Amino acid sequence: MNTKILTVIFSLFFSSLYAAGTDSGDSAKTNYGKDYKSAIKLIRSKDYDKAIRKLKTLITASSTDFTRADVYNELGFAYRKSDDLDNAAKYYKKALELDPEHLGAIEYQGEMYVDLGQKDNALSNLELLKKLVGENNSYYKELNNYISNN
Repeated sequence: MNTKILTVIFSLFFSSLYAAGTDSGDSAKTNYGKDYKSAIKLIRSKDYDKAIRKLKTLITASSTDFTRADVYNELGFAYRKSDDLDNAAKYYKKALELDPEHLGAIEYQGEMYVDLGQKDNALSNLELLKKLVGENNSYYKELNNYISNN
């Protein structure tokens, strides 16, 4: 009987070690990080449709390379640059629901407000950035320039 108990204990111990060593979570995180970086490269090359498709696969991803708010923010950006302001607004809102102080989402949403002719809303975002990071921060400066030049 002791042999059976030891056999069960050892089999549980070794199966848990094996499972931990073969978990695909670590490689999935790495792939998610690569996919996120790939999506950003697609955005930079203005291939917004491909970027949107890639980013949508990352909405439920868990990664240390980015947050879900980052994904929603980049989706908002890609949709805005594709002239789909309804979807852009939806994804900026989701990013800010997850992280109300997401600097990129605040800036990009402010730019979208300018594009929509909603200067007061853009100025509210600018004031929020000023409160969060000050006037010398790049997010503040970029939104301020966007408001001034449009």
